[in-house]
Amino acid sequence: MKKAAPKSKQKTAQVCDCYSTGHKIWGAVALAGLFSCGLILGLTYRPEPVQEVRLDAQQCDAIANEIIKITTDGATTENVDVLNELNAAYSDGCAGRLVIIDRVASQNLMPEIISTCSRIEQLLTSRLHPESDTDYLAHLSNADTYSTLAERGCAENADMYKTMALRELEIATALKPEENMNESDTEIVIDTFKKLDMQREAQQFLDKIQQLTNPAIDFILQMEQVING
Repeated sequence: MKKAAPKSKQKTAQVCDCYSTGHKIWGAVALAGLFSCGLILGLTYRPEPVQEVRLDAQQCDAIANEIIKITTDGATTENVDVLNELNAAYSDGCAGRLVIIDRVASQNLMPEIISTCSRIEQLLTSRLHPESDTDYLAHLSNADTYSTLAERGCAENADMYKTMALRELEIATALKPEENMNESDTEIVIDTFKKLDMQREAQQFLDKIQQLTNPAIDFILQMEQVING
């Protein structure tokens, strides 16, 4: 009998443990390091910021003044877009600054609406000279002003102004008697009486001047036209 051929030896594949424990540790460290680098780069990367436009103090003041002007005058449909643009420019370029609008001051920008007679009184009384003035012409001027106030001012104050006009005439004639008055002075006195509806007193004054100073006939006729006109 033939001997059976011997079975070939089967080669068992052996896996070589090529990686030591040390290699495994260093690999884990490297992987962790790569992950950390990626994380740091992700956290630190930012898009380049848009450069802010900063305005100087003069520019900010100019914008603020324009905002205040439009606001106090009252925003309209024509300038509301401009106001919005100014506010945006101020907010972006003038950070940390505030536009302060004084409401009281803005209200004072509006003219006070008063009656016509009150306005006349306000303007005419600014012409008055101090009562302590020693110049008779100042008191003649006051008498003329008060007579105009009595004629053109508010009706409720007419009697007061009439009294003041006569008071000023009395002071003026005390400082300079009638006989020393010239034609210009006489004309003021007569015109004052006329505006006070005191034609009789005006005529008496003219008669007295005529007796004291004997003025020209033309002047007398002119004054009589004023009295009776």
